[in-house]
Amino acid sequence: MAKESKEIILYHRAYRRLPGSFGKFLWQFILIAVPLSLLSIFFYPLITSHVSIITRDILAPYFSSGAIKMTDIEYIPGIGLIYFLDLPGVFPSHINALVNTVIAALLVAVSPFIKRAKPLMIFLIYMFFLYLLASLCFLYFPEKFPYRLSDYAHLYMMQEISIWFFIPLIMGLAVLPLPTTIASKVLVMCVTYLYAILFGLVRYVVFLFILSKVSMIYMPIFFFGLGPLVDFVYVVGIYSIYLNRLSIDLRGQFTTWKWQ
Repeated sequence: MAKESKEIILYHRAYRRLPGSFGKFLWQFILIAVPLSLLSIFFYPLITSHVSIITRDILAPYFSSGAIKMTDIEYIPGIGLIYFLDLPGVFPSHINALVNTVIAALLVAVSPFIKRAKPLMIFLIYMFFLYLLASLCFLYFPEKFPYRLSDYAHLYMMQEISIWFFIPLIMGLAVLPLPTTIASKVLVMCVTYLYAILFGLVRYVVFLFILSKVSMIYMPIFFFGLGPLVDFVYVVGIYSIYLNRLSIDLRGQFTTWKWQ
């Protein structure tokens, strides 16, 4: 092979590895990701309190005075209370449950035959099965449904605290080894963390409004289908955008990588 040809051949990415040592990454993880994650543990009473107050103020015009109450319960002993809302939910009538059962059964029957967007369809089939099970429960055993809307609000807040705790750790593992500045890494981790809190607030408002004004039949879908699974979508999205911008900035900088 001619020397000129060899000079323009790029090494395969299988032979590239990230620069830096494991020790450096470990110290960055301990000093950046862990403290950010611990904010969720030590400040969850303050965060859940503000999320509940904002949600109550947004929903207040749609309810009679005093219908929405903010309550609390001890979550981690010695740290503080977790705050959530207590408001009335709407149980579906028999006709409503029957209609939802028929719709859910049709969705479950038809969805496997849709060939496009397979990953999305797999997730939707999972959602449709949850929808069908919830509809059947309210159709045949409505009196045995064990949860009130306040129970859901409480479980949602505990779920959010777990999400806020793990997101900095996951983002730290993902971005701290990358060959870029500490400032940009901290920025993308903080942006993801703040977005998680904001997204959790918006979802809390929407879900409580639907469950209190439309039907409690959607509670299993909201909790098991549109909970942590959806959170990892925006985590991966933010990471992908960040990595794409970094790849563009490092294009042609072959000395950035270390070679096997």
